[in-house]
Amino acid sequence: MELSGSMSTRRDGADVDALWSEMTRSEDQHKDAVKRLLQRSMAEKGARKTKDKTSKRSVAQLALRGLGSAATVSHALKNEKVRDADPFVVTRDLNRLSDESSATRRQAALALERHFLSDDVPDDVLDPALFAEMAKPLFKRFNDSVEKVREVCVRVTTKFVARQEDLLSILPYLMPAITRRIQSQWSYDEENQVFTRDQFVHDAFKRGRIAVDADQVRRVKPSEPSEEIRLLLLQLIDALLTNAFERRASSILHAYVFDMLLLLVAAVHDDFHEIKIAGCALLREISKHMVSVMKHFTVAFVRAVKPLLHHRLARVRLAGLDCIQWLVVCPNVEKCKGSGTDAIVDLLGHRDENVIPIAAFYTPEVRLNSFAKLDQDANPQVRRAFYAMVQYWMKHLPDRYDHESRLMPYLLSAVTDELEETSRDAREALAALGRMHEAEQGEEVLEMKQYGLDGRNPSFNYSKRLPPPFLDDRPSLGTRLFVRSRTRRFLNPILRELENWQSPTRAHAVRLLKTVLVYSEEHVTGDAHALIDTLLRVWDDDELQRQPKDNEGRSHLQDVADLTGRFVAPKTYMPLVLARLHGETAVVGQIVTPEMIATTLEVLYFLMDGSLDSALLPHAQEVVEAVSGSVILEFQSPRLNTALSRLLHQLASLLKRRGRDTVSAYFLEHGRLTSLELVYQRLFEAAMIVRQRGITTATKEADGALQTLSDAEGLGDEAQLMEVHFDASFDRAAATLIGLSDVQWAPTRPEQLLIDALVTCSGVVVLTSSEGRTTRVLDCLRRCATAQDGDDARDTPRLIANKRLLDHVLQALPTDDAQCIADQHVSECARAATTPLDQADSKAAAA
Repeated sequence: MELSGSMSTRRDGADVDALWSEMTRSEDQHKDAVKRLLQRSMAEKGARKTKDKTSKRSVAQLALRGLGSAATVSHALKNEKVRDADPFVVTRDLNRLSDESSATRRQAALALERHFLSDDVPDDVLDPALFAEMAKPLFKRFNDSVEKVREVCVRVTTKFVARQEDLLSILPYLMPAITRRIQSQWSYDEENQVFTRDQFVHDAFKRGRIAVDADQVRRVKPSEPSEEIRLLLLQLIDALLTNAFERRASSILHAYVFDMLLLLVAAVHDDFHEIKIAGCALLREISKHMVSVMKHFTVAFVRAVKPLLHHRLARVRLAGLDCIQWLVVCPNVEKCKGSGTDAIVDLLGHRDENVIPIAAFYTPEVRLNSFAKLDQDANPQVRRAFYAMVQYWMKHLPDRYDHESRLMPYLLSAVTDELEETSRDAREALAALGRMHEAEQGEEVLEMKQYGLDGRNPSFNYSKRLPPPFLDDRPSLGTRLFVRSRTRRFLNPILRELENWQSPTRAHAVRLLKTVLVYSEEHVTGDAHALIDTLLRVWDDDELQRQPKDNEGRSHLQDVADLTGRFVAPKTYMPLVLARLHGETAVVGQIVTPEMIATTLEVLYFLMDGSLDSALLPHAQEVVEAVSGSVILEFQSPRLNTALSRLLHQLASLLKRRGRDTVSAYFLEHGRLTSLELVYQRLFEAAMIVRQRGITTATKEADGALQTLSDAEGLGDEAQLMEVHFDASFDRAAATLIGLSDVQWAPTRPEQLLIDALVTCSGVVVLTSSEGRTTRVLDCLRRCATAQDGDDARDTPRLIANKRLLDHVLQALPTDDAQCIADQHVSECARAATTPLDQADSKAAAA
């Protein structure tokens, strides 16, 4: 026992001696290190003084040599001096970053900036091994109170992370540093697939509490006040993701991806537009490379990015569109669909009619169609990006069949876009979709082609040139089948938008309607009643009647009427239009106005202009009888008479081209014969009445109608036309006038105007060509000029007007015939005349 104790004591003494010698040796080494450091500092101080003296001499020498002013050279040498005077030491500057003095930390940050962030930094400076020592001190300074320190640390970290090979070693420290600085306040509701800022209020909202969005109540101040630093942090995340994706190491990010997504939600809602753009770009890249993770959050992110589509800056709207495009198509292979397609209805502002949220009973609810606003965006590039997104979805979405009818209106809108490139791309996309439809429905399309079941109906006009931008490029059968099967769903909303209170919406609706008619062709017949009724209601809209530059003097609304006439048979639209011309109470109501009739005539003109002649011939007599009725001819409106004269000219041209087939076509359609002479007679009378009114625009068209009618009847000129129709027209008008009282008579009555036109426009040859014509004319005029209500009506305008016609006829007749007829007329007038004034008028007429 004593021996063992002595041995233990001896061993403890040896250990103490060893420890003491080691401590002494460490102290000596420390003194040697301090001595070397002091010697180096003294040497650097002497070199600094020598260099200062040399610099002063160098400034003077360079200035004398003419290499620049003394101030310029001094500034250059000063920068060089700063670089050389304080040599960069990584360990020292990293330690200075943790100094309590903000000035010291700032100087250290500037040193790091000069060393790592200058333009001419060699590659060996950015050594990954060096970053392993620098990483933690840099990450700690992300929360520094000095903005410059935070900026430099984030930028240096970004530069190293972009080149780092071993990301796994720094991720556990980097991501907490970023999230601690940004401190995203957002959380994710998996059940409703939305991001919410206040989880407590959101849970209460799900239980039924009325809550208002926090963005509408107050603005949340970000934890990082500097917009530039927040943007740099996003660029750091971008560098991290890019490095991982390039190395195909995205799996190492799975543990931190949720934190990244919450940071990106905050970025999307940030006030700085550059941060919004950067956040959208990061979401797009994550959607492409991390599908297995992102597919669970795409719907929520689409709803979060949706407000960016209404941002005032076009760049932000473009970034939002690009982000949403890839979020929606992010594949969900298990369900064979795009993982974000459920959010398309949110973008459209759509909700089923039988779904009403409880909150809608207590708070106002506004649903906004974001796609409709993008469709009418003032920036052409935004519209083009939007249309490109829709085209991409309709081609590549796995579940595109569920959304084609919702997206089709926006793709068709691109066809008539003001930008030619956008319109061309849209037509090419529709053609590609048509080829895809033909490939999928091959047997059906082949059968229709072989049996001619589409595009060969003799009642429709397929050969006429289409309006711009189609012109001679008729859509293929597959494209027409693809489009028309989806247009019935949104045709009625388009018709309603034609009466919208906003003029841009109406202008857009009429362009879209024109495109729908081009692709639907004869399948629009099922909605002809609603289409024509809407045309008649909105025809007088100045915005819709505005003529584009490239449309050959026609407005889009006139093109719509023309296309309706092409692809709707006349037997379908004639009853709808002629009911208004007949003044049916069930259609027009109790009051018939000239504006209403003028609108109907103009619409009918364009409908007939688009129809085939063979389809119009059976209805030519109906149209002539309708437009030559007293309901229309009694109005003196210049617009109505101009529209009527154009329609008469159109009918005369139709009879000139196919007049011989009118009787047979009428018989085949109605099962009974008709007289073509009656059609010519009514057309002649209506044209004469319109011309007699003296309206400049109407007179020219009426002259053309009469000339065309004479050619249709095989007559040489208007005199022969007058000779053929004089007797029947005069007798018909005179029979009506004679039975009228002075109260019913007016100088603008159609019958009076017809007699005036026949008498004043007929020459001597016409008046004297047949036996008894002159006597019959004068007798009729005498009876019309004789007062029917007694002596009180002697000086009425009717009496004066017919006396004037008598005077005109007597002056046109030969002298012998005029004297004989005048004597007889004087005797008749003398019986009725009782005052000297009447006798003087009778003598003047006889003379």
